Amino acid sequence: MSIDAPPVLVDDKSEFIWIGFFEPSEVELRTLQQRFDLHPLAVEDALKAHQLPKIEVYGDQLFAVARTAYLLGEARRIAYGETAIFIGENHLITVRHGSARAHTELRSQLEAAPSLLRHGVDYVLHAILDFVVDGYMPIVDEIEEEVLAMEHRALDAFLTRDDVTRLFTLRA
Repeated sequence: MSIDAPPVLVDDKSEFIWIGFFEPSEVELRTLQQRFDLHPLAVEDALKAHQLPKIEVYGDQLFAVARTAYLLGEARRIAYGETAIFIGENHLITVRHGSARAHTELRSQLEAAPSLLRHGVDYVLHAILDFVVDGYMPIVDEIEEEVLAMEHRALDAFLTRDDVTRLFTLRA
């Protein structure tokens, strides 16, 4: 569907539209702002990456920002992104910045369960936030494994200066 298409009007709360973007242009978001009456401050926040997590109320719509995280490269450095979410009665618009995890798999899972989708926008919002939180688990697991390995090395021998620094960084 083109963002320039006429607005989709839905009367049934179980019917809604989910539009997802990855690092959209200002023109794309401004077009959606007009079509869905999105608040200008929320649109500004969605255009600029590096927002703090939040939920804001703008009339009959909500705007939320969730921080995403993933492990990057062989160094397994934690990289952060974010997902901004516009929530209306019959629409949900997601705007991702810097996130390596697309919502494609999540969308497929949801579409495979129409009975769950009948719960509407609230259910999809919950699923998106659950997806974001689940993305932290591999990071937590890897940090835990690294800390345990360092602690075992500490018991077996002296820690290197780099190990001590890393251990304190991970425990902080």
